[in-house]
Amino acid sequence: MLESLSLGLFTADQMRATDAAAIEGLGIPGGHLMERAGAAVARELMRAFEPESVVVYAGKGNNGGDGFVVARELFNAGVEVTVFALAGHDAYTGDALLNLAIAERLGLDIVDGVGPVGDADVAVDAVFGTGFSGAARGPAAAAIAEMNASPAAVVALDIASGVDASTGEIAGPAVLADLTVTLHAPKVGHFVSPGDRCAGHIVVVPIGIPPSCDEPADVFVLTSDAVGLAVRPKTEADHKRSVGTVLVAGGSRGMTGAAAMAALGALRSGAGLVHCLLPADLVSEKPYLEVINVAAGGQGRLGLADAGAVRAEMGRLKATALGPGMGRDDDTVALVRELVTAAADVPLVIDADGLYALGGDLELLAGRAAPTVLTPHEGELGRLLGSGAPEVAAHRLASAREAARRSGATVLLKGAHTIVAEPAGTAFVVPTGNPGLATPGTGDVLTGIIAGQLAKGLSATDAACLGGYVHGLAADMAVDTAVSAEGMIASDLFDFLPLAVERLARGGDDDDHDHDHDHDDHDHGR
Repeated sequence: MLESLSLGLFTADQMRATDAAAIEGLGIPGGHLMERAGAAVARELMRAFEPESVVVYAGKGNNGGDGFVVARELFNAGVEVTVFALAGHDAYTGDALLNLAIAERLGLDIVDGVGPVGDADVAVDAVFGTGFSGAARGPAAAAIAEMNASPAAVVALDIASGVDASTGEIAGPAVLADLTVTLHAPKVGHFVSPGDRCAGHIVVVPIGIPPSCDEPADVFVLTSDAVGLAVRPKTEADHKRSVGTVLVAGGSRGMTGAAAMAALGALRSGAGLVHCLLPADLVSEKPYLEVINVAAGGQGRLGLADAGAVRAEMGRLKATALGPGMGRDDDTVALVRELVTAAADVPLVIDADGLYALGGDLELLAGRAAPTVLTPHEGELGRLLGSGAPEVAAHRLASAREAARRSGATVLLKGAHTIVAEPAGTAFVVPTGNPGLATPGTGDVLTGIIAGQLAKGLSATDAACLGGYVHGLAADMAVDTAVSAEGMIASDLFDFLPLAVERLARGGDDDDHDHDHDHDDHDHGR
């Protein structure tokens, strides 16, 4: 369901196969596609910047050939154009060589090697295409440095050079584009960090490839239409137990607020009844009247001796959030590990100290029968995988997929363009959210939202995708109308969560987050 209404993102291999289906399968000339691509990029460039002068950096492959067409179209429109042929004239072949020759016959200024942007209004990055991986070196690296150092606007042709189109990974220097005009379909590297930070504004343009040539995608950007279908709104026949009951098992001395935030997050996103299970001496700490605190036997923290009480409460409610503010005492770690296996039939979202308790033992979850969601940030996922936060940050998509595969759970990797990965490998990118979420407690709120959706009977992936989208949308609505991203705190989300859910339930027509994801030549903003 989510896939059918979300925006499919192509990898390099999928785009290569799509091109082959059009060129070799249908007989559409590659030169025709290059002509359409270059003309479309030139049109978008003129629309965005109306430049008087442009510099084009053309690599030796088809991306460079596209760049020669861009240069010719701009030249014909009266723009002063200089082209730097990075590989030198003798390195070009096929359609790229044909378009280089046409440009020369028209009288364009084409210079071998790399020169400065100078005082040009726009620099066009036609260095690498979607097939690139690894690190840029030599003339390509020099061209990237020139563009990044220049005050000129930078337009990337298909994808910013230096970014891996299939993963969003960056192994060396990469162009920082203001505008990316991508051909036929958006690419994974446009939306997965760190590559997403190089894309600037994204526009998708058709180049004459029929949809029947498309390869099936396995990475998608969520849209409001897609996640809106997962919303289960309350009806007149409902009561507090029919719309989802949630247990939050967490809290320890000094950290009961985390559990309380998760509990209210579940309520404000549509759950009907929420219990917060706390150590007996902390049960009177009750910041939200609507949350029902329940005492376990522990003092200051929950431990293995409380397993029976926690399991009994889990059995009475429809989904459990395990970990917020729970603490990292050895006895608490033992409790978490007991619960995730002994209560394998209870839908579960694990966060924070619950993730800590798993250590690197993701396989502990593989036998769970009920929907299970993990919600780590990069540091937590690094610990789960034994790799560390920097490694996860550099390989976000691969890391989320590996954790999902090993655990058998759906993994929501928090951060800019949050990723939701399924055990089978399908992944979704959440387009909502803003830097205001980088503050304590917002992750606890997200945990509660997802638990509430699990309690309504959603699958692990639907709950994680809807929860992540609603969480980010509430933050965006808060920044749009009430607070700044600089000063946002987690509790600012609570007033906007019901509004975000309602917006999606009624169709999201006024949602400006999937804005721009129409698969044609309209804007794909970020």
